[in-house]
Amino acid sequence: MYSMMVMWLQNWGLDNLASPVAYAACIVIGLAAALVLRKVIRAVLVKFFTKGKSERAAILVRNKFFAWFSNLAVPVVLSVVVADIGVHRVFWHRTIAVLLVFIVMLLLDSLIRSIGDIYNLYEVSKTVPIRGPLQILEIAVFIVGAIVLISIFVDRSPLALLSGLGAMTAIVTIVFKDAILGFVAGIQITANDLVRVGDMIEMPQRNIGGTVQDISLMTVKVEGFDKTTVAIPAYAFVSEPFVNRRGIVDAGARRIMRSFNIDAGTVQVCDAAMLAQFEQMPLLTGHVPPDTTNIGVFREYLTAYLRSRADIRQDLTLLVRQLTAADVGIPLEVFAFTTAVDLVPFEAIQSDIFDHIYAVLPAFGLRLYQRPSGVDMRE
Repeated sequence: MYSMMVMWLQNWGLDNLASPVAYAACIVIGLAAALVLRKVIRAVLVKFFTKGKSERAAILVRNKFFAWFSNLAVPVVLSVVVADIGVHRVFWHRTIAVLLVFIVMLLLDSLIRSIGDIYNLYEVSKTVPIRGPLQILEIAVFIVGAIVLISIFVDRSPLALLSGLGAMTAIVTIVFKDAILGFVAGIQITANDLVRVGDMIEMPQRNIGGTVQDISLMTVKVEGFDKTTVAIPAYAFVSEPFVNRRGIVDAGARRIMRSFNIDAGTVQVCDAAMLAQFEQMPLLTGHVPPDTTNIGVFREYLTAYLRSRADIRQDLTLLVRQLTAADVGIPLEVFAFTTAVDLVPFEAIQSDIFDHIYAVLPAFGLRLYQRPSGVDMRE
């Protein structure tokens, strides 16, 4: 186009101005044509892919995938326009190359983010998050793009630049130690399925507990039970112990493991009157051995009581056991699983059980151990 325009201007007698005028006209026409073509391509793509109001297409539009794809028209049209321009050839070739690399880099970044958003539409994203690997891919795209851009500016091969990066490895490792640890930990978290979005976790060393809201390459965002949000470094989940309560949700059961102390002075061997009284209790009829103690009968009663409750899982471990006695009485522990997983109904079930325990203890001649208070001293 440039040569034809120069000839046309020379035929009009503009020999001295033919070359610069043709040069400027080609650039202006090329840019105008590229911008118009860009707008047309974008409009066609958006109209075609959003025809059915697909949520996936909406994600591509939101992440500007079609916009960056249509931007490819600019370097392509410019390369055609300046193909036969003799002046500033190196400048235009480098400019077009830089523009092309920059657009492709952002196009791939938009595509990667769109893949992540589309993947999150499926249920599998809750159990197998891929945000970490996608962030690694994004970083790789930008690193490769930056190396290619630098090689274009300095007019050297990208491989020559890569060979020079080896000497900087030690310095980079020291300066970006935390980032590298987070990078490696993010891969381990995803590969080993240590944490998922929605998991209830506890980190005793950091006094943190809550629900995982987001897992990124460097951090894990946790919403505390008080609705505060904390960002935990990803490498903490590899280097420090933590509790993941995902198994509670998967099993559909939550464990009660709580003890209470019996005053040792109230424990006694059952006489005939006590045995007859216990036999009258519906949950103990036919289950009271002849030679036993009131605390032994109470353990039998409490076990039967737990088995009678519909909100206690009968297919999982259920027991009432006696722990080692100490100077604070004889501890009895309730070990069972509720059918409730969420905190509020679970606590309601657990409270109901122990309310009942405290209420029926006197019927067995037992009393909770309690340290003497000021009232006791005055009495």
